Amino acid sequence: MLFKFICHLFLFLWVGSSVADPVVIEEKNKITAYLQQLEDYFNSLKTFSADFVQVDRRGVKSTGYFLLKRPSRMKLYYRSPSADVLVAKDSKITHYNRDLKEKTITPAHASPLSFLLESKVSLMDRVDVELALEDDEVVMLLLSPKNQNVEIEKEGNVLFTFKKKPMTLMGWEIIDNRSDASEVLVIKIVLENIKINTKISNDEFEKLSS
Repeated sequence: MLFKFICHLFLFLWVGSSVADPVVIEEKNKITAYLQQLEDYFNSLKTFSADFVQVDRRGVKSTGYFLLKRPSRMKLYYRSPSADVLVAKDSKITHYNRDLKEKTITPAHASPLSFLLESKVSLMDRVDVELALEDDEVVMLLLSPKNQNVEIEKEGNVLFTFKKKPMTLMGWEIIDNRSDASEVLVIKIVLENIKINTKISNDEFEKLSS
């Protein structure tokens, strides 16, 4: 009798553990749907421009403008008193300091936003996604690279903020995932005065001084 009871208990626990939690399934399906929307949205972009406000890990605030011309071109221009310009083009990122007249060049894939430079954005097999926040107007999605090799790990994670209707990129935060203790905010960028699919000349990505 005791043996029979133990068998039934074991069977109950095994069956119970094998049944997926409906809440977990719903959350996973929601994240998959958002990731698909994300891909569709980024692939629909030909150009994207906006002013930005940036806050770094020390709390220092900077302003400037952001340009994206897909595929392959992106620019972050920081207004004075900052003297920095970042231009992504031809698989390279040029970091130029207008005051020092100095350039630093790094491969584009070192940027956590490098997927925006590809002709077709495909994220399903490349990132893990967490639903960080959701309300009636805004959704925040944390993207982490699946392939944790040394090169990709340098990129860090990206927390994107989107307006839902219509889906619009409103900003992002770069999270340093190399810290042994905990994740650390590197920069937070909030976008303003957004324009989508308007004409942007290729010359904008040649200029480093203005």
